[in-house]
Amino acid sequence: MENVKVYISDKQALAFYREKATAEFWDKHWDTAQLQSIIRRTTDDGNFIPLVKKYLPAKSVVLEGGCGMGQIVHALQHQGYKAIGVDYAPQTVQKVKEAVPELDVRLGDVFALDLADESLDGYVSVGVIEHFWEGYAPILGEMKRVIKSGGFLFVSFPYMSPLRRLKAFLGLYPSAQKENLNAQMETFYQFALPISKVQQDLEALGFQLQEIQTYAAFKGFKDEVSLFHTWLQEIYDGKRAPRLWGYLDRLFKPFAAHSALLVMKKR
Repeated sequence: MENVKVYISDKQALAFYREKATAEFWDKHWDTAQLQSIIRRTTDDGNFIPLVKKYLPAKSVVLEGGCGMGQIVHALQHQGYKAIGVDYAPQTVQKVKEAVPELDVRLGDVFALDLADESLDGYVSVGVIEHFWEGYAPILGEMKRVIKSGGFLFVSFPYMSPLRRLKAFLGLYPSAQKENLNAQMETFYQFALPISKVQQDLEALGFQLQEIQTYAAFKGFKDEVSLFHTWLQEIYDGKRAPRLWGYLDRLFKPFAAHSALLVMKKR
């Protein structure tokens, strides 16, 4: 099912409509017979793990809030961290615990974590905060509560890339104000958010920006340029010219990356 996109003019964000991202949705989305193999072969991810290693020493306590199938939790543990994973999709959590029982993966809620105040050295959030129509403020509040002073947050989300901002400026998306779209909440999937707004909201809570990275540029370009979508999708899926994948991802990164990753330090 393809996304329907609407530009939210008062939020300067792009809303994607497809299917609501409930716990049941994620249980179905992550259901795979290869779960154990997928988890165990993940020892790095090229994005979050290098940054965690850059800012936190081994044996630090690091949570992934919204851990899904647990690959990053496994990678963190493999790299020498005391890793914890929390997710609210019950079947997925149970299957991860059965597939790789040595992982500390728990059923929980990123809006209300069952963790003590200032108990974490690091918090990894991969594509979570964008899925809630009502906003991410309570999630950020929990991040602040559980991260130690001097600890680090590594948070990613789909963002308003230069390509998406250009399309919005040119009127290439349907446009509306957020309050006028409340009736469509049941099919809302996610937002592409402005980096500056997420940064400002975290800074207001006492976090300080360390660096910004962007990634998934190939995906960001193919999903926004319909003229080449079929051809690019075949490359993206590995069905055509696989050697082009990395080249195109680097080519599109300056203007079309799908996601932004912010590293924030709690003061």
